[in-house]
Amino acid sequence: MVQTILVPTDFSNNALVATKYAVGLAKELGSEIHVIHAYQPFTSAFQSPLANETDEKRAKLGAEKTMSVFLESVGKAMGVQITHSIVKQSVVSAIKEYIRDNAGTLLVMGTHGASGTRKDVLGSNTYDVTKTLSAPMLIVPEHTTNNSIRNVVFFTDYQQNDTQTLTELGKVTGKTDVKCTLVHILKQHDTPTQDDFQKLENWKTNLGQQASFENISTELVQGKENVETVNKVLQKLNADLVLLTLVGGRGFFEKLLHKSLARTIILNSETPVFLSSREVE
Repeated sequence: MVQTILVPTDFSNNALVATKYAVGLAKELGSEIHVIHAYQPFTSAFQSPLANETDEKRAKLGAEKTMSVFLESVGKAMGVQITHSIVKQSVVSAIKEYIRDNAGTLLVMGTHGASGTRKDVLGSNTYDVTKTLSAPMLIVPEHTTNNSIRNVVFFTDYQQNDTQTLTELGKVTGKTDVKCTLVHILKQHDTPTQDDFQKLENWKTNLGQQASFENISTELVQGKENVETVNKVLQKLNADLVLLTLVGGRGFFEKLLHKSLARTIILNSETPVFLSSREVE
């Protein structure tokens, strides 16, 4: 079970949305929340050490003031303990260090940050963290309004690590009423055969047994392996969470990662995305 939900913030609107999402989730899980801001002050070899030190102090003071305003914007979280910290290091390093020192952590991040583009600091770091993930991670789009986890869509290409992904979802939610739809995408021009349907059913049974997850259904989809197909599936199934497995074999989402499509899904999805921790490179 999740003990702490870690929410990195750059004080952007998406970070605020992610924090509010985390608060709702923490209430359901009985978890604490830790909000962390990482900053790297400007220093220059062309100015004196005293000037650099002054700039660093100014950056830290500004971060502390902004953090106070940010937490006020989050609002009262009755029944949820929220702590925070401000650290002088990169966002990725700060996250890795916190997770290393705190077992049972779920990482919740926004898809993008203060500049409002997918190429800004938080957006790039969100994806960078997924590549070296050591804890379960939930990525929250900016316009998310629902923090309920009831209908989950899990895209699969029959990877061994699928079991780990579903197992970690069960640990995070701790619920028995979560419905998971296992989706496999066939190439657009491939006609589904009885063997295709049976393979997916067998995989459902295998995952359910190994991950101790009971409420699983299946959906075989024909289409291109792209964002449009994924979003159509999510809309059809009324998904409030999508599961991705990014490693293991040469499976579907590993191929998407290679084509940068996984990055597109992670940073452009209208549905929160759950990633399990990585076992191997």
